[in-house]
Amino acid sequence: MVKWVVRIFGGIVAFIVIVIFAGCAYQALAESNDARAYPPPGQLLDVGGYKLHLYCIGNGAPTVILDAAFPAQVSNWVWVQPQIAKTTRVCAYDRAGHGWSDLGSEPRDAKQQARELKTLLEKANEKGPFVLVGHSLGGLYAREFTDMYPDQVAGMVLIESSHPDSWKRQNMTEGVGADAGMLNVAPMLARVGFFRAGLFPVPKADAALPELQRNEEQAYFNSVKYFENLRAVNNSFSAALQQVRETKNIGAKPLAIVVGTASENFQGVPRELQEDLLKLSTNSAFISVDGATHSGLVDDERFADETANAILKIVEAARNKE
Repeated sequence: MVKWVVRIFGGIVAFIVIVIFAGCAYQALAESNDARAYPPPGQLLDVGGYKLHLYCIGNGAPTVILDAAFPAQVSNWVWVQPQIAKTTRVCAYDRAGHGWSDLGSEPRDAKQQARELKTLLEKANEKGPFVLVGHSLGGLYAREFTDMYPDQVAGMVLIESSHPDSWKRQNMTEGVGADAGMLNVAPMLARVGFFRAGLFPVPKADAALPELQRNEEQAYFNSVKYFENLRAVNNSFSAALQQVRETKNIGAKPLAIVVGTASENFQGVPRELQEDLLKLSTNSAFISVDGATHSGLVDDERFADETANAILKIVEAARNKE
């Protein structure tokens, strides 16, 4: 009986080991295939032992810098970026851990994100001052960059930017919206292919994006890096919010707050917080895009032109101020 128990136990252990190795191989092969199928549209530049992805098109000044929502990437600007490029130079980039960028050093707080963007732009020889555009969580990092490097910013557009007090005002836990315990094990589960195999759900790429960009985004959501980034950002979330609370106003630099009327940020406390952002500048405007959702302001072709036009108004205001 003892021998049979040992054999059964050994068989179970062997089976588990085989499943783990097979899962790891499956995940690694799939990520390798994704990397070949979806190469980065821009350039990868070293910012201190790891590389960030920067994609620039167009000519003219000031250059617009696009900082995406969390956990979006360069692909999500596919409708907006070309419209801006008709008028001026525009660069979209992937924050560390997003899209084609490597995982960066921790903590992943607002100051670290701002320092990395500054280094990235210097490495690419992109000249400021810039018009910074931040969508959702990207708005926090745009504000931090402006506070740390005010001479490098000519204007700012906040597309339904996160407000550092939003979580407290709505009695929500500060974080990326996932259980911290689950985030600690998620990278390991991803590494053995559990998410890619459909055993646990992963986010779905926005259906409003073109097929190529939708597939690029889905490839990122299926990667181990995505889950590692979720954990890293969540670990520094409260620290990042506090850093942004301590930032200063931007004086008379032109600022646009862009909100979609079909978004959850267009009513109640979220609407109040969006309007509160107007106080960041003495030269600010509140722009509402009829029918647009939070993601649709950028991801949906029906509303992307209006968002791009709002950005171009700040570009023009920055030019007139020079």
